[in-house]
Amino acid sequence: MLKQSIGIGMLLMAGHAFSAEIIVTTTEDVVKDDKECSLREAIEYINNGMPEAGYNGCGGKDAYASISLKKNEVYKLTKKIDIKAELNLKTAYDSNVNEDVVLGLNNAVIEMTGKDQIFNINDGEKELLAINFKEISFKGCKQDQCADKGGIIFNNEKLTLENVKFEDGYARLGGAIYNVGFSEDGAAVASRLYIRTTIFQNNKAVDGGAIYSEAPAYEIYTSLFKNNESTSGRAIVYNQNGLADISKLVFSNPQNIIANSTFFKNKGFAVNLRDGLALNNITVLKNSGGIELNSTSEHAYLANSVVIGNALSGTAQDCKVVNSGTDQSVFYNNLVAASCPVGPAANLNDVWSGTSLIAGEDEGSCKTLTEDRNALFCPFTTANNAFIGYLRPRILLDYETIFSSPILNKGKTTADGNEHHVYCESSDQRGKNRNLDDVWCDRGAIEIVVPVSMPRLGKDIRTGEVAKFNILDALGDSDLIPKEECTKVMGMANPTGEPWQDGCPIIVQSTESKGKFTLNLNGDFEYTPNGNWHGADIFELRVVTSSTRFNTSAKNYLAAEVRIFQEPNNEMESKTVKTSGGALGWASIFALLGLVGFRRFKK
Repeated sequence: MLKQSIGIGMLLMAGHAFSAEIIVTTTEDVVKDDKECSLREAIEYINNGMPEAGYNGCGGKDAYASISLKKNEVYKLTKKIDIKAELNLKTAYDSNVNEDVVLGLNNAVIEMTGKDQIFNINDGEKELLAINFKEISFKGCKQDQCADKGGIIFNNEKLTLENVKFEDGYARLGGAIYNVGFSEDGAAVASRLYIRTTIFQNNKAVDGGAIYSEAPAYEIYTSLFKNNESTSGRAIVYNQNGLADISKLVFSNPQNIIANSTFFKNKGFAVNLRDGLALNNITVLKNSGGIELNSTSEHAYLANSVVIGNALSGTAQDCKVVNSGTDQSVFYNNLVAASCPVGPAANLNDVWSGTSLIAGEDEGSCKTLTEDRNALFCPFTTANNAFIGYLRPRILLDYETIFSSPILNKGKTTADGNEHHVYCESSDQRGKNRNLDDVWCDRGAIEIVVPVSMPRLGKDIRTGEVAKFNILDALGDSDLIPKEECTKVMGMANPTGEPWQDGCPIIVQSTESKGKFTLNLNGDFEYTPNGNWHGADIFELRVVTSSTRFNTSAKNYLAAEVRIFQEPNNEMESKTVKTSGGALGWASIFALLGLVGFRRFKK
């Protein structure tokens, strides 16, 4: 009894501790005096100073300004909610510590069912409130227009977004977000946005298809802008003004920046570059426009980026200079098209003159190096168990060295006396570290990552079966070398005397070989046993990729241990387990099941 009392007491204490967070218990948009807490009631409770008595089922004596929503649930609103106090809004997960959580994939969804924006964030005071949204997906009203300013959010405070998704927001200015970001009163602080790992998709406005800001007042990192539209043709991230305060135009440490982010298939220019704004390591592809340039003080720049293949009705629009002859935007170390200025040779920009951009459809699977030998990028894709998709640069067969690529190893980490030098970001859009331990990094949002080895591969099979698995995910950001190139790359014929297979595979046996294999450019590995043996065939698989072929050492391959375990079909029937014939037998089974259930609950 003593142990049971302690257990119950601990549960009660845990429940009391967690009750300090405001839990939304209904998905309906209601305000009434009951035991249910709606999202609207939770925010109104915080706006009103969180009285100890609570409010319509929300909060209480120990509450604090953090609102928790249930993962994957849809919370519907009929009209906007005003936010006038500091708060956190997030998605809660199950308490099971073994749950495999990928941030962004199980977001709670807030959906506008009426014709309105979702949040109006503004307390009317000069000091900024800190508002934080984490792992929330927003769905706008998808009507023309949800609101005049900000189809989903109007922000005049300090708003932080992390692993958030915005879609279907419609407005005149700012399809997803209208950010004031500007103060005519010197005593007031301009509102700001801090955006990390966020998706803006299918939002629409006249100006600012995704974001409209009265001036650059934001930091946007590791984010994606896809299929948004500015009906005026202006920028998806639109800045009405530049910054005039020279103290805020620090070239080496920008306060306002878009970095490690991708703009893909938007209607309109990606960004209009104004004074006070930095664009670094971004990829801008297949939009109807690239970058609008409108700087007057040489304190706006685009660096270490890729801006190509952007056109409207077949006419290239990678860059547009708003005030021809007076623009002073700085371009440093980019891959751009002929419509963009490149500046002095010391600025290291390259002009792309190719025509083959994507190896396949705009989105989906990537063609092999045999099917497409010229395209710079693989199609847009979102990896398994990932939140944000991207465009992977390819390493082509006709590159004589890794430096032949117009993207790879083109970012220099040393200034070499160049006053406009801009360092690459320390990591890429996926959070992968860039190669800052040497002098090179890659242009654009994605850093090509080459693993030093592959994880263990293998399959358990029954007699008569064939082991099949795919190795592409284990290759990092590389492709297998076509078999036609293997003799050239390897400098020799296949040691087995057989013709080379795709990937130039070589097998190093740990046990006596017990089967044969095939490998193709799509990464499909197929192993066929040479008999009905029982046990394991263990060997090392070595393959050559588009990146490892440049290794100067003898190891121009990736290696993985492979284990194929074969056993006969189990057709034996157990004669030792009795599952019927007496109350004691059934009682014992139920007791064991009960213990299993108890142990799962305790986890």
